[in-house]
Amino acid sequence: MRSILCPLDIAEALDDRIETALALARSCHGHVTFQIATPFAQMASWEPFGGAAVSAYALKEAREANERLAAELDARFASQDVPFDIDVLDQERIAAATAGARFADVVIAGLADPVVEELTLNLRAPVLAVPRGMPMLTFDKPVLVAWDGGHEGANAMRAALPLLQMASAVHLLTVREKDSNFPAADAARYLSRHDVHAQAHERERNGSIAFTIEECARDVDAGLIVMGLFGHSRLRELLIGGVSRDMLDRSQIPLLLAH
Repeated sequence: MRSILCPLDIAEALDDRIETALALARSCHGHVTFQIATPFAQMASWEPFGGAAVSAYALKEAREANERLAAELDARFASQDVPFDIDVLDQERIAAATAGARFADVVIAGLADPVVEELTLNLRAPVLAVPRGMPMLTFDKPVLVAWDGGHEGANAMRAALPLLQMASAVHLLTVREKDSNFPAADAARYLSRHDVHAQAHERERNGSIAFTIEECARDVDAGLIVMGLFGHSRLRELLIGGVSRDMLDRSQIPLLLAH
């Protein structure tokens, strides 16, 4: 994972993303692109008789805030041992990240970021999402792969290979709920071809699937959970919930997500 994209905004969890991106770059001898995107064209106030009048003051404030953040980051990283660049873009965040992710091995996000789900569902690159106040600074702890035999989980596992190869142990978890045509043994066989020797676990569902995954992650002292992200309709998730939504809402362990 040598090409790392880290979209930024002015938020409390900013340092979590920055420190995670820098730590990963050090571990992988990689390069970080910090991306600051603001859709200036959307900062408009509509006039009563049609048309849009862009607030010069609002635009000036937003541009100056972005420039200050870029200057602060540039000064902060000047003495770091990580190659980086900073892109300041006049673009909506998701669109900017989608374009930047074309040449990224991984995108760094915060679990508390309200757009993390949309980000993962729109990007072709995996997203490494960290809990608030808990940057991921080391990559040698055990990793838990939440395996259900689906395409999303397989994509996440493949995307996570560089991290799995750095982990002290890899655990494949299947929560018994329905028969799978792609058992964990097949995933373990695939990983073994990449010199990753995973231990397979099967567990009965204990409450929610998300709780069962977290319980196993704690038992194996996982520093990372790898899982596919499933896109459901908003109405369905409001009515019945979803494993993806539960994990995004409650996880205190970093998640490597792919769609």
